[in-house]
Amino acid sequence: MSQTPRAASINHRTLVGQQRRERTRHKILVAALKVFAQKGSEAPVIEDFIAEAGIARGTFYNYFSTTQELLQATLVWLGADLIASIEHEIGALTDPLLRLTTGARLWLGRAACDPTWAAFIARPEFLDALPYDSVFAPVMDDLQTGRQSGLFHFPDTRAALSLLTGTLLIAMRTYLRGTPYPEYDTDIVRIILQGLGVAPDRVATVLAQPLPTLRRTPMSLKSN
Repeated sequence: MSQTPRAASINHRTLVGQQRRERTRHKILVAALKVFAQKGSEAPVIEDFIAEAGIARGTFYNYFSTTQELLQATLVWLGADLIASIEHEIGALTDPLLRLTTGARLWLGRAACDPTWAAFIARPEFLDALPYDSVFAPVMDDLQTGRQSGLFHFPDTRAALSLLTGTLLIAMRTYLRGTPYPEYDTDIVRIILQGLGVAPDRVATVLAQPLPTLRRTPMSLKSN
């Protein structure tokens, strides 16, 4: 059944309103990235973000109540952006073990080459604010698929995700003091895979695979 002209007009206005809200929220996040890059995560006040975004105070409060809330949203945005870049490289892969291993190696590679990004992301607020069901949905799928196929052996998917994300964030903080030794990233991923119950021969095989280069450039605080 086709819509009446009035219903179609209402739906169009609703869609336009949603798109406008998304654009404004994105504008605030872009401004936040610049402000956090310039002043750090603790110093900025709401006026800094309002001025950078070129919006009214009331508009800001339509989206975020505090600078802490905006910080959390920016952390999630940056994390999701890197996951999107990684997924761009591994999207065609069907082996959940290879997908997970490649993703973890690319994540650590990003931390090694962009310590400013790593310092910003490797904070407790990042894990506290993450909407796991959306941001880490591809990772959760890989864990579940790998477990069902017998590649992974762990009691619960959420526990496995905690092992993965927690280990990666601690490793990122280690990179802030410089790379400990050349094989550090490989050893971290090896430990993660061992914790997920992957057989030693499979661990060795998957870690020997060549690592792709990120073709979709992730966002960085260095260039904003």
